[in-house]
Amino acid sequence: MGQTLEMEPATLVLASSSKYRASMLDRAGFEGVVDPPDVDERSLDPLLDVLGPAGLALELARRKAWSVAPRHPGGLIVAGDQVGTVQTDGAMLLLTKQPTVEGAVAQLCLMAGTAHELVNGLVVVDTRSGRVHEGTDVQLVTMRAFSQAEAGQYVERFEPFDSSGSYRLEDQEKMSPLEPFVTSVAGEDPSGVLGLPIPLLRRLLAATGC
Repeated sequence: MGQTLEMEPATLVLASSSKYRASMLDRAGFEGVVDPPDVDERSLDPLLDVLGPAGLALELARRKAWSVAPRHPGGLIVAGDQVGTVQTDGAMLLLTKQPTVEGAVAQLCLMAGTAHELVNGLVVVDTRSGRVHEGTDVQLVTMRAFSQAEAGQYVERFEPFDSSGSYRLEDQEKMSPLEPFVTSVAGEDPSGVLGLPIPLLRRLLAATGC
């Protein structure tokens, strides 16, 4: 009988510059290293109409993973990206990080009283075998109607300039005396709103044999 060759244990590598994804990975009990990828995310924005939100999220995640893979032979490269969209005036608008108060408030006001979609693309590259495992996670976030003044108070207080969509889910419980903006989240797990869907990650890692 032939022998079954077992692969050496692989180091988990998070291809991300996001402190939120790194923190979530640690809280979920995964041990690994972080290696920020060299990918210009905004350069792919025009592909939204061609690929759709899921296709764009996966393409960004793939590019991040392969950006760092050559530096980690024998590693399991985890990369993710989140594409947020909101429908306005019959058009799909991409949610982005807004570096100014004015921009963040304007973007928040577009989402007031509506639901917007957050699509995560997650990719695991097993450099031991060259195999790629990938999947998507969709979160539907509904917000109450709120005023421009309320949006301004939130932005001034929480400075969500590093978050696509100009808000953070974890801020909602701290907004008093303002009422939380988010009224409901529909998705497999809240970690998907934060950009690293942990249940999906566990499934993809399991597919590698780890």
